[in-house]
Amino acid sequence: MTRSSLAPGLALRALLAGACAGLMVPAAADDDPRGWLDRMGYALEYLNYEGTLIQLHGTDAAVMRVVHRVENGVSTERITAMDEVGREIIRQGDDVTCILPDQKEVMVEEGAEAGEGGSPLRRQFAGDVNFDHRFYRLAIATGGRLVGRDTRVVTVRPTDNYRYGYRLWLDHATAMPLKVQVAGDDGAVVEQLLFSDISLPERIPASAVQPSVMIDTFTRQQSPRSATADAAGNGSSTWRVESLPPGFRLRAVRSQRSGPAATALDHLVYSDGVASVSVFIESGVTPMEQGEGPSRVGAANAWTTMTGGYLVTAVGEVPVRTVESIARSVRPVSAPGR
Repeated sequence: MTRSSLAPGLALRALLAGACAGLMVPAAADDDPRGWLDRMGYALEYLNYEGTLIQLHGTDAAVMRVVHRVENGVSTERITAMDEVGREIIRQGDDVTCILPDQKEVMVEEGAEAGEGGSPLRRQFAGDVNFDHRFYRLAIATGGRLVGRDTRVVTVRPTDNYRYGYRLWLDHATAMPLKVQVAGDDGAVVEQLLFSDISLPERIPASAVQPSVMIDTFTRQQSPRSATADAAGNGSSTWRVESLPPGFRLRAVRSQRSGPAATALDHLVYSDGVASVSVFIESGVTPMEQGEGPSRVGAANAWTTMTGGYLVTAVGEVPVRTVESIARSVRPVSAPGR
């Protein structure tokens, strides 16, 4: 692994780290930041919206077109990279399709984890996001206007240095996040997400979330369905993290075995309700093949190390000290015996 970017396979795996849209968005008191954040999670999951989302980190920028459609309580989202390649990710329910026009390939994963394959905003804040009062302090203020909409700004400050802080500009009418800043423990902004344009129509046609290129002749790759833990994190993994930062707990366990040599890939997901860290434990990789130490892409930090002949990588949108602490304390529950 280089120090400037995640390995391509790991980055892809990390990408891949009910109500109807017509229902009224739950109400919240104007001065209640927690109520606004609840409304935000609802809006991201259950409202129809489409717009141009810009992701900024340092001098780098990624522009994507996001279309989010809800029909009969089931959401479908298409994210199209606005570049010369035009790669797309389509998530419908729990199935994620990644379209690579430059390689003429389609990669499909069934039963993807919550957040996988969605826009950066949904990966971070949709679903059962929970800002635990023990680890986050909340405040709210008037935020002016963005993309022609009145906003409220919710400021989220961590109580320790194991997680990032946030500033979220929420649409006053719907609580849809129009702009998000992610801040490190020194207060410096490490990443920004903002809509340059957005609409929230009552209905979006099904055609708007179909692939924008013909894929009939593309090579199709089906990701094997993994063994997945329940919501309490009860799974079959033989690995654990001995030294977890406060508030983080195991949320999911996935395991894959592939190839004639039964190459193993275990995937553990830890979360504090907002921030999440994916831990990958992989066999059949030597230190010469994969460098050890830190790497970074935008707000996401990773730490790679070797443990008992296995390659361990922890990656997530958290400070580097968090992924280092987790990666260095991965231990087998018992002898793997694989």
